[in-house]
Amino acid sequence: MPAGSTQACSGPRAGRSSRALAFWIREPLVIAVSLFFAGLALYWFVRVGGWARGGIGLAFLAVAALRFHLLRREWRSRQAAREAV
Repeated sequence: MPAGSTQACSGPRAGRSSRALAFWIREPLVIAVSLFFAGLALYWFVRVGGWARGGIGLAFLAVAALRFHLLRREWRSRQAAREAV
């Protein structure tokens, strides 16, 4: 399909989400991987030095914190919806 084409997708996955994993599996997995790499980068920063390692560690830590916030907000909204019924 050309880059500027506006045709709708057609096929077996048309109209469905292209996510391979469900939200409740994907988000904790992303948090765990981010925390692992943040710990690894910050450990190297403390042991070896280098501001780049510290910055990368903080970036992974920020991604994990953001994902945790989004997961917690979604969890609480689902609980509130369940109690409202």
